[in-house]
Amino acid sequence: MRRITTTYLATLTDQLSERDRAIVADLERTRVLTGAQLQRLHFDPVNQTARARDRRRVLQRLTDLDLVSTLDRRIGGIRAGSAGHIYTLTPTGRRLQALRRGQQLPKRLRRLRTPGAPFLTHALAISEIYVTLTEISRHQDFQVSTFHTEPACWHPAGNGRYIHPDAYLVLATPTHQDCWWLEIDQATESLPRITRKCRTYLDFLTHGGLGPDGVPPRILFTTPDATRSSAIQKVITRLSTETDQLICATTHADAPKFLTTELAEP
Repeated sequence: MRRITTTYLATLTDQLSERDRAIVADLERTRVLTGAQLQRLHFDPVNQTARARDRRRVLQRLTDLDLVSTLDRRIGGIRAGSAGHIYTLTPTGRRLQALRRGQQLPKRLRRLRTPGAPFLTHALAISEIYVTLTEISRHQDFQVSTFHTEPACWHPAGNGRYIHPDAYLVLATPTHQDCWWLEIDQATESLPRITRKCRTYLDFLTHGGLGPDGVPPRILFTTPDATRSSAIQKVITRLSTETDQLICATTHADAPKFLTTELAEP
């Protein structure tokens, strides 16, 4: 097994194109992405056949370089082909990202074992919001300037406590930015637990708590369907008439539109 040294990683970096580096960065940002999601993010949409071919070639090369790997599970089954593969960073890929930021290389990193279906469904729902927002930003005057998933998005709340959102998101226009903590709900938690989560956020924000960028983020719960979204919205409304300004709920599918609409109305 090759020893991953700073010299080796620097040599590896020289072999990567700008697109290669962007793919590695997005996999670090989101933790997991399907082949189809990576195709939407990084491959020219003009020619569908060439687009899929380029995606397969590039991802295979990054796999051969031991920067990315596929999990032993795919979305859509065998019929989905390589577009259904789920990609993640290897320890080498994560060390490469640390080197690019000038950080000390982590000594002990394990490959991500294939997690269960509930975890992957949750993680890919987070990734899909990032992918869709990135696609929309190509045609509108904003950018996804920050997108961190857990544990990178966890935020200190004082006295050794932490806020534990599923993601932290910043959308930026030339004139302003919106900061959000995302809660990706899969309708597996009870409403009393959702209530406790909302109270934790409210307690933090109403006592002067600030987010990673020095401003109080808003919180968005996203859900699988409108029925669940309505139930969570009722929880939010019962807590306080002012809560709607801080905490909102919508579906996974409608979240990108909701976020960009809010961004357009500062």
